[in-house]
This record gives sequence, structure tokens and C-alpha cells, in this order.
Amino acid sequence: MKTRRQTLRILALSPFVLYSSVALPVRQIPSVEQLKAGYRRRLTEKLGRNVVPYIDIESSCNPGQLDIDSVASAMDSLDIGLMALSADVGGGQFARGIRYDALASRLVGKYPDRFIPVGNGGVPPAWTRDTGAFLTSYEHDVNDGNCLLMGEFEFRHYPSPRQVQRGQNRDETVPIDGEIGHRVFRLSEASGLAFQIHYEIEDELLPPLERMLAQYPKAKVIWCHLAQVRYLERAPSYSPAYVEGLIGKFPNLYFDTAFGGSNSVYPLSGQRHARVWADNGTIRKDWLDLLVAYPQRFLAALDLGGDRMHRIQEWDLNLRTFLRQLPRDTQHQIAYRSAWKLLFGKEFA
Repeated sequence: MKTRRQTLRILALSPFVLYSSVALPVRQIPSVEQLKAGYRRRLTEKLGRNVVPYIDIESSCNPGQLDIDSVASAMDSLDIGLMALSADVGGGQFARGIRYDALASRLVGKYPDRFIPVGNGGVPPAWTRDTGAFLTSYEHDVNDGNCLLMGEFEFRHYPSPRQVQRGQNRDETVPIDGEIGHRVFRLSEASGLAFQIHYEIEDELLPPLERMLAQYPKAKVIWCHLAQVRYLERAPSYSPAYVEGLIGKFPNLYFDTAFGGSNSVYPLSGQRHARVWADNGTIRKDWLDLLVAYPQRFLAALDLGGDRMHRIQEWDLNLRTFLRQLPRDTQHQIAYRSAWKLLFGKEFA
């Protein structure tokens, strides 16, 4: 098993890099300790102004359309602490033979105190149509020390509400306990890096996930979108008690809190997206009790995407509406402390 290098090494500045069997050019960027120092200064400055900054552990973008300066400016105006913004290899890039993007180097090179270097998102078409080459590129990136976090891998994904509105029939399944899933879990164990999964909450999907968590106890898994159940009738077993059971059995399992607001409805089912909300827009007591009991296992997240980067203010308001309903200590833990401990192995001081 390779030991992670203390110095991150990032790909050359070319915006699109196609991996091959030939050794890839890399360049030095600030060390992990230097990055941590910049991150700490930024978070501490905001805390000193009595602001609760958060670390957005899960967002993604179309790298070819990203206005980095605009996002950085919005982070400042909204008092967002840090952002883990990953690249999605879209259809245009894929058609040109690009399987992996070096967005992390551009983000950290320009704003090293705002962005966390993240591996690409595991999304179609590269993730589903050219999985082998995509994962080989990923392994190069991780083993070269170019990431502090792996991106979001879509193992089961229904169409998003915006895709439903656009008439896109996205319905992706990659078995989490298949060959691809084993490869991702092994990479997490070997590297010590956490990875994110989009995995719809349904009873039939729960046993395979539990088997993988048991088989790879050192893999660090962030299950995105806590309590986002598209079809309630397909997940009668899922509840705060079930999540508490997972927390007890799997110490390296985390959950991010990127989910719709209290009025968000999934158009294909007509049901409320996030089950954490009561009818009056407050957090249900059973979910609140879980969050207060295990705050170190929950992470703040925006879940920005390529089709909604311009709506960062709206997504920020949704997340803060949730965070402000938490007790103060729980709010600080979920906002930034849990992510800091997961990324760096130490408590935020």
C-alpha cells in the first residue's frame, strides 16, 4: 500500500488531460500543512466575526463552464469557509477523448485558501461508459497525492428534479458490490481518502451497501443526501434508528446534509424530498436527536452542480436554514469541525 506523500502533486495546468500508460507530468503545489494553514486562517477569521463558516464537502461543476472568480467571490460574500468542488467529465469532453480533468490544480493554484483539491465526480458518461480508463486515471491522481478527497460516485441515481423538468430520462445503476464498487472501496482503504456516494435510499439497496462497509472497514464513505428518499414506499426500513445502527456498526461511515428544503418535492413521486423536515418547516425531533447525538458523523454540504452554480445564494440559504435550527455546539460541529477531522485526522483548533 502506498504511503501518501506529504506534498500534494497536481497535474500540469492544461485544462484537459488524457491519462495514458505513460508517466504523467506533475507540478508541485503547497504542502498539506500549508493548505491547512490557509484554510485555518480563513475559518478563524470568520469565526472571529461571530460568523459560523461551513465546509461544503460536496459540490461539482462543468469545468469548462466554471467561472472560478465568480464562485470565490460568492464564497466571500456568503461567508462560506471552504468548498470541495469536483469536476464532472461531461459529454463534450468525453467525445474529445477526455476521461479526467485537472480542475483541482486550477482551483488550488488560484485560491488555495478556499478550495479543497478533490478528485473528479463519478458521473456519466465517463463513469458509466469508460469506467476502466476513468478509474485508472483516478488511481494515478490519488496515488500521486493530488487529492485530499475523492469525488461523488453515482452508484444509484434517479433523475434530478431539474432533469425531470428538462425531460431527461436519467436513471443510472452501477452495482455498489460489483467489480467497480470493490475497486473504489479498495482505493479508499489504500489511500486513506474519503469518497462520496450518491446512493438512492431504498430497502433493496441497503444490504449490498452494508456488505461493502463490512468488507472494507477502513474505507471512508460519505453517503450523500441524508434522508433524501425519493419514494417513501420503497424505503420503509430507513429511519433515524436505522441510521443510528449504521453509525454504531461502521465507524468510517459519514453522511452529508445536502438535501432539499422543507418545501422541496420530488416531481416523479410527488413526495417531500427530505424526510428530516416536519410539516411546519422545522427539523423533526427524531432526526434532530440523531444529529445532536452523533454530530461528528454529519457534514455540511451544498450539492451545487453544473446546472445550478448561479444559484449558490439559494443553496446557501437552504443549508443555513438547516444549520441554524441546531444547538450551537452541534451547528459548529456539522458546519466545519466534522469535515476538518475527516480530512486531516485532527480536531479543528
